[in-house]
Amino acid sequence: MLGGHKFWALVLCACFLFIAAMPAMAADPDVTTKDLKGISPQRHRYLFSVIGGAAVGAGVGVLLGNGNDITKGIMIGGGGMSALYLHSHRRDNLAGWRNWAYMGSYAAFGGGLGWTICGCDDGLVAGTLIGGGATAAWLVSHPQRTTGTATGPRP
Repeated sequence: MLGGHKFWALVLCACFLFIAAMPAMAADPDVTTKDLKGISPQRHRYLFSVIGGAAVGAGVGVLLGNGNDITKGIMIGGGGMSALYLHSHRRDNLAGWRNWAYMGSYAAFGGGLGWTICGCDDGLVAGTLIGGGATAAWLVSHPQRTTGTATGPRP
């Protein structure tokens, strides 16, 4: 009687093992161009331009000095390239984050310049506050044109 239970337990374990191992034995699907569509530099131009600007700034920082100079270069290069991209691509909405991107760009750019000019932490803080604050004041006093939506007309 006990031998029958062991047999059926072994059969059930083998079935469960086979069922659980089936997906692991399946063949991988072929990779198509549709699979690689989301990682194109054309799709993420803003991100790639900011990273490129930061890389150029880091390179200049390496040529000029050491650790802090590299960080200053990254801030100036990334912030400057971000601002340049935003000004030259006015139709790119960035999913509603455009104004925040402007403020972050100029805050990083101003912080890097203030830190470079002063050479102290106070220059970093002052430059960041001046760059971000001036941009926020500009964006409030000069609203950006947006495209019309289904909920209302263009302002």
